[in-house]
Amino acid sequence: MSRSTRPRRSALFTPADDAEMLHKAVGTDADAFIFDLEDAVHPSMKETARANVREVVPELDVAREVAVRINAPSTDWFARDVATAVDAGADAVALPMVESGRDVRETWATLTALTDDPPLLRATIETPTGMHAGREIAAACRETGVESLAFGFADYCKAIGSPGTPDRVRERLELLTVEYAAMGGVDPVASVHLDIGDDAGLERVADRASETGFVGMTAIHPGQLDVINEAFTPDEDAVAQARRLVSAFDDSERDALEVEGVFLDTATVDRYRRLLDRVPE
Repeated sequence: MSRSTRPRRSALFTPADDAEMLHKAVGTDADAFIFDLEDAVHPSMKETARANVREVVPELDVAREVAVRINAPSTDWFARDVATAVDAGADAVALPMVESGRDVRETWATLTALTDDPPLLRATIETPTGMHAGREIAAACRETGVESLAFGFADYCKAIGSPGTPDRVRERLELLTVEYAAMGGVDPVASVHLDIGDDAGLERVADRASETGFVGMTAIHPGQLDVINEAFTPDEDAVAQARRLVSAFDDSERDALEVEGVFLDTATVDRYRRLLDRVPE
């Protein structure tokens, strides 16, 4: 399989214990797919899920990223899950429950010991311990093959004893995650919206995440993909202006200039470059 390039506006979680669901997932409009060996798979079905990943992933003919979410390093399933992702030729490994830089480094070491061309890592922080180790995790991201950093909203709320999923908690996690991702030089990815039928709430959360700096968002149902993809697709007029501004800056010999009433220097023009990076091909 060939690794896809940005953008990755949406990533659809799909339980790997159902091979038919894996095939159906790649028929959706998701920019990336995460075949789940962790939360969505009962312990009695872990081996079936691994067998499905090994069988299905090599058969797929998609120019989009296919990731495998493994179980955490602290579990007995970790080593077999990592080997499964490598054997299947997955583009990425989604690493849950990251609580330290050591979790990232040891997972990367495990991957690189298995292959010279390891899948990249999608790291996810899901606990207060992980959030408080954010700087350490960010440093590990820079030293290894991490492509993105996400937060796990439901597990975090469970960890702090919240009886629900308060929006004020989500907003805090969003801000911390984009900061840690910036420190680590990786893409920030927003957590799922748990209410599948709440399109208005999904749109609100996705729009806020996009404005905050996230490049994409995970989904737990195909019905969420249209809203997510739209939220993370830059406006056509904004894209056209960004192209003009970047072109004018690159053609100029000056380090600072004004174009169309917009002040441009190296820092500000990079914002427009990042916007262009998010334009679907």
